[in-house]
Amino acid sequence: MHFTKKHVRLAIIILFLLGIVYFFWLVRSGLYPFIIALILAYLLNPPVCYLERKGLSRGLAITLVYVVLFTIVILGGARLVPVLVRDLESFAKELPQILKKVEELFYLIQNQYHNSVLPYSMRLAIDDALLSLQQAGQGFVRDLTDSIMGLVTHFIGLAITPILAFYFLYDWRQIKEGFTLLIPCRWRHEYMLALKDVDKVLSGVIRGQLIVAVIVGVLVSSGLYLFKVPFALLIGIAAGLLDVIPYFGAFIGATPAITLALLESPVLAVKVGLLFFIIHQLEGSIISPKILGENVGLHPITVVFFLFAGGELFGIIGMLLGVPVAAVGKVLIKHGIRMLV
Repeated sequence: MHFTKKHVRLAIIILFLLGIVYFFWLVRSGLYPFIIALILAYLLNPPVCYLERKGLSRGLAITLVYVVLFTIVILGGARLVPVLVRDLESFAKELPQILKKVEELFYLIQNQYHNSVLPYSMRLAIDDALLSLQQAGQGFVRDLTDSIMGLVTHFIGLAITPILAFYFLYDWRQIKEGFTLLIPCRWRHEYMLALKDVDKVLSGVIRGQLIVAVIVGVLVSSGLYLFKVPFALLIGIAAGLLDVIPYFGAFIGATPAITLALLESPVLAVKVGLLFFIIHQLEGSIISPKILGENVGLHPITVVFFLFAGGELFGIIGMLLGVPVAAVGKVLIKHGIRMLV
């Protein structure tokens, strides 16, 4: 096989990109403020651009958007943060007792069907299923606790993300132009098309699903509060975040609420189950899993695959990011092939 200068140049570019990926993998634990800041800048860029089109300078537009955002956060936080902190403290204190009640509930269910006329092999299968469910529940609680503690331990990094996001927003065009200049002239048109497709995917997934997550979180917290279910705000926030996960998010988010309600009374558990059913029927009429799959350009089977793959590799965070990352990867691969052909 004869190697031309084109082949050598392509090999060098691939090795260079692999080297960059490997470097970022090595320093991944310190990248979270920059990643969060970049996502925040991406979410705030449309209103900033809108204000620019109305005649404001970019710096003033960013400042105005920040003032509005921080006003909402401060006013909302003044009411919600004390309740959330109280819920977290209460949850930490009552968690051992809750887990003990859940184990007692499992043993009660086991005793009920062990004394039934079910075949022995079926009872063993049910035992295995209940054990797996119990382990999955404990794993979920552990992951959720680790995530909350991770936010606390990374507070300094999270605190500087608005500052980093401000710089990203202010230099947004220069950053795009800088990356564009790195692309060979013959590939720039395809590169710009790829950016537009990536923006379309991320707009549909990140911005759209964040709005839906907020709506679901508010509805769940309000409904649980009316039913006097413990930790209503905490469960509502978790349900809103988990709702971003297609197919399984609604079920995972409902499980803690129904379990806590069941510990109080079966009637309350039925009410909470109906509450989640109604909320997610409404949510499904806005952005259903199938519509999400179409927005990101992935078949529903592919969506499920990347959900499992992300969950296996990175837990809950992997499930949240699996579909958007896969969709963006598909866009980049498609345009990358066009560039090289």
